[in-house]
Amino acid sequence: MQLLNATLGAAVERILLLVDDEEDVIASLERLLRYDGYNILHANSGRQGLEMLARHEVGVVISDQRMPEMSGVEFLSQVKELYPETIRIVLSGSADFDSVKEAINQGAIYKFFSKPWDNEILRVDVMEAFWRQELAHEKERLLQEIQVANDQLAQVNVELAATMESKDVQIERIAHYDALTGLPNRVLFFDRLEQEIARAHRDNHMVAVMSFDLDRFKQVNDSYGHPVGDQLLQVVAGRLTSHVRACDTVARTAGDEFGVVLTGLKATHDAAEVAQKILDSFSRNPISVGDSAIFITLSMGISIYPFDGLNTTTLLKNAEAAQHQAKDEGRNNFQFYAGHMNATAWQRLNLETELRRAIERDEFTLYYQPKVDMESAKIAGVEALLRWQSPERGLVTPGEFIPLLEETGLILPVGEWVLRAACKQARAWQAAGLPNANIAVNLSSLQFKQPDFAGLVLGIMKESDLDPALGMIEIELTESLLMSNADGAVDTLNKLHDAGIRFSIDDFGTGYSSLSYLKRFPISSLKIDQSFVRDLPGDRNDEAIVAAIIALGHSLGLRIIAEGVEMTTQLSRLRSMGCNEMQGYLFSRPVSAAEMMYLLQNDESLHLPLEA
Repeated sequence: MQLLNATLGAAVERILLLVDDEEDVIASLERLLRYDGYNILHANSGRQGLEMLARHEVGVVISDQRMPEMSGVEFLSQVKELYPETIRIVLSGSADFDSVKEAINQGAIYKFFSKPWDNEILRVDVMEAFWRQELAHEKERLLQEIQVANDQLAQVNVELAATMESKDVQIERIAHYDALTGLPNRVLFFDRLEQEIARAHRDNHMVAVMSFDLDRFKQVNDSYGHPVGDQLLQVVAGRLTSHVRACDTVARTAGDEFGVVLTGLKATHDAAEVAQKILDSFSRNPISVGDSAIFITLSMGISIYPFDGLNTTTLLKNAEAAQHQAKDEGRNNFQFYAGHMNATAWQRLNLETELRRAIERDEFTLYYQPKVDMESAKIAGVEALLRWQSPERGLVTPGEFIPLLEETGLILPVGEWVLRAACKQARAWQAAGLPNANIAVNLSSLQFKQPDFAGLVLGIMKESDLDPALGMIEIELTESLLMSNADGAVDTLNKLHDAGIRFSIDDFGTGYSSLSYLKRFPISSLKIDQSFVRDLPGDRNDEAIVAAIIALGHSLGLRIIAEGVEMTTQLSRLRSMGCNEMQGYLFSRPVSAAEMMYLLQNDESLHLPLEA
């Protein structure tokens, strides 16, 4: 008790109030307690005691029960109401116990002492009473400090969230928008086009892709200077946007080149009407830049989904080919891509027939490309890549047939075959005792939308005698796939993740501009798209984007994998930026299962140039 008294009471004045109408009782109590360090005050009645309490911060009050005008119980009951933190003790004869019993039960009185009292017990109880009061004060002080700290932490969290949101906006802007015009850039243009192709396939509509540049724009730069040229591009961007609907997309795809995606078309002449309206706007109305009025004309090419292509790359390539034809025709006109009603449709029909036959004849195979850990210089895992061993075409790469598999729905049986083959191979490598033989499998949006897709995956792994908890299978997803049905995706991914399957985002940075999904989904890694790696280390924009992706991923505890690494200079720059893993022809081309098994057994056969 003395130690507690010293600890809590060293810096606190302890004021003790004695209330009794008998002077000898007060004197006796004062003699007993004066050496315990209290500042002792006296009062000879309850009324006088209340006056003393109003002027002093009394810690403990000891009151006699039998007093004129106001009994001790009445006095202490008022003390409880007015000064609830003051500890209250009553002295009384044994005959008075019944009169104070109810007050004790109601909490008005802390302790009751019968006269005559035991001196040592009274001293200890008074000291304990002060200790309890000071402990209550200390608890209140700590609670206030905790509340202040919580308020400060909440404010820090608000500021941190605002900062992260601002950084997200900056990253989105850098990655997906042109700094000069504010229009979507080529990356976002491709993403929007990919989304519209999927929507058109679902709704049985057409999509028009327009590619055009400014005729003789170089002469503007040479004559007026680049600052004027930049202003002109900004005006062009605004004018183009004003001639399309909000659901359409206008993008700056290169220096003086622009692209437009027109959605929900039911006839090709809808695109022709928009094209002519744009051409007329420029040819009839000069652009005012400063004191100059500059006439600008456009050369435009148009391709139509599904006639001129089934994927973004083909459609834009064909639109650009039509644009070149427009220039050859004298500029200031638009041209549709030629041949969309014959050769393209025939080739597509023939390819679909061959693919259906390939499924029946089991002509598909898996190749594997290693992912290399930069810290250990060892293979960290492999990616399974689908190949088609066609008797007529030879070994066909996925870019030539997967878009058609997607469109026709054939991707479902082929995708299920890929997963089974990968699980079977992973089990074989596991049985052979190979380290780091986990396999990443790409997933299509159609597969992911299947009812109980999680059950399908886990069922295939069970058939292959492959325990998901071992982490041998990783699934690669695209941003667009996740966002097409975010709520359903969360449930599916969580079910698979709980079983032990890991997920990575493939082609990160080329899909949706919102990054909020990174917090919602159980993602373990991000794969930087090779379009950002290709021009490293020379392209400052790509360097900025890659650095931002790596910083973002690491801040979220994700591993970063770079795709398409083909040169030691790319490897060196990516390593210096903190990239965790890399994949590309610098390490190994995609190889057969037998060759991959050899590489897993002999990491040194990769001749990893990690000293770069």
